[in-house]
Amino acid sequence: MRLLNMPNLIQRWLAGNRASTWDLGDYPAYELPHPGSGRALSESQAQANWAYFQATLNERQRLLRDWLVAHDGPDPQALQGAAYAKALNTWAKAHWPQLPAFSRLPKHSPWPDCTRSGPFIVYSLLGDLGVSLGEAIRHANGDWHWGLNLDAIDLADNMATARRVVLLADLKHPTPQAREAVLDLEALLFAAHRFPDSPDFVYLDSWTRTVADAIAGGYHET
Repeated sequence: MRLLNMPNLIQRWLAGNRASTWDLGDYPAYELPHPGSGRALSESQAQANWAYFQATLNERQRLLRDWLVAHDGPDPQALQGAAYAKALNTWAKAHWPQLPAFSRLPKHSPWPDCTRSGPFIVYSLLGDLGVSLGEAIRHANGDWHWGLNLDAIDLADNMATARRVVLLADLKHPTPQAREAVLDLEALLFAAHRFPDSPDFVYLDSWTRTVADAIAGGYHET
C-alpha cells in the first residue's frame, strides 16, 4: 500500500470538501443592448436598456424562480419582503462557492460595464437575483417602481446608477438636489460575487437590511 505524504492528504481533503461549480451554460443570457452607465451611455441607449428590462422582467423572474427552486434556493413567490431577502442571503452564503468565481473569469470590464453571456453568464444570474430583491421591495411598498435614473447631478458625477435601470421612489421631502430615492440592488449582488470574503458579506446581511429599510420607508420618507 502506498502511503500518502502530508501535501497529498491535504490536497485530497480539499478536493473532497470543495463544492462543485454549477454549470450555468443553460441559464438564459440577459442580452442588455448597451452595457455601462453614466456618461458612457447616451440617453437613447439608456432608453433601449429600459425597454429591454420591461419586456423581459416577468419572464426572467419566472425562470429565476424555477432555477432557485432547482438549486435549493428560496422561492420568491412563497416568501415576501425581508423574509425572502434573508433566505436568499443565507442561501448565497452557503452556495456562493458553486458559482463561477470572479477570479476565474477571463479578463473583462467589471460590473456595470460587463457583458452577461458566454463565459460571463453568471452576471445574468446575479442581475436577476438583484432584480428579485427589488421586486420584493416593490411588492411590499408601492411607493417604489423600476425606472431609469436620469438625475442630472448623478450623471454629472458619473455615478454607477446614472442612466441605469434602478428602483426609484419619490422623496417625501424633495430638495433642489434630489427628488427621488435611488436603490441599486444589483450592486449588492455583484459586490458579494467579486469580493466573497468581504466582512460585509461573510458576517453581515446588507441585503436584508436594505430591503427592510426600503419597505419601511427609510430611504424616501424621512
